[in-house]
Amino acid sequence: MKNIVRFGTQYGGFYYPVDLPKLNENSIIYCVGAGEDITHDVVLSYKTNSPVHIFDPTPRAIEHVKYVKDVLDDKKTPVDDKKFGGGDKNYWNIILSHKVKGDNLILYEYGLSNNDGNVPFYLPNNKNYVSCSVLPLGRSSDYINVTVKSINTIMKELNHNHIDLLKIDIENIECDVLEKMLNDKIYPTYLSVDFDLWNHNRERCQEIIKKLLNNGYEIIKQSSQDFSFFKNN
Repeated sequence: MKNIVRFGTQYGGFYYPVDLPKLNENSIIYCVGAGEDITHDVVLSYKTNSPVHIFDPTPRAIEHVKYVKDVLDDKKTPVDDKKFGGGDKNYWNIILSHKVKGDNLILYEYGLSNNDGNVPFYLPNNKNYVSCSVLPLGRSSDYINVTVKSINTIMKELNHNHIDLLKIDIENIECDVLEKMLNDKIYPTYLSVDFDLWNHNRERCQEIIKKLLNNGYEIIKQSSQDFSFFKNN
């Protein structure tokens, strides 16, 4: 694929073809894991003129998404904060130069896992960080309880029979979720994954990447532990 560009900040963005073939205003886009950087999600909505479904049960992430939506709708003023976008000084410039209606960013205050239910959500060791995980791997022993749902449940509840683009940044459980997705024959056209497990179990990540390739995906771009895939469905 040619003309690959990053959508969003260096911290939270992923790479796609600049003209996003196969996507349009009717596309079904799931972005799982918002944190305090939704530049990727905003740019995607702007480029496709499509709603983007954002999933995150983290209290700070929920607060941030609602804040960005209010800024986009001119209800609030953007305030610089070094926590946003991993400290990217262009955070608000990226968002405001891709201005969409707040209603096009649809927030769901629950997480993605392989089962439905309420689970412990472990807080980061550094209180300045936002990323929690359902696994205590690299996290503190402090946790909150959150709701999680499987991708099948989410699609059923939202009345979707396919996904055009799926972005997941789900802190060490991405391999299990992707394996179940393939087993269930769910094949998003675009797939962007932050392999957080890369630093803990690289073999497991490589195993899942091989399974994706064997199921017809190609790697558009790898940037460290971030991978963007495409499947010509």
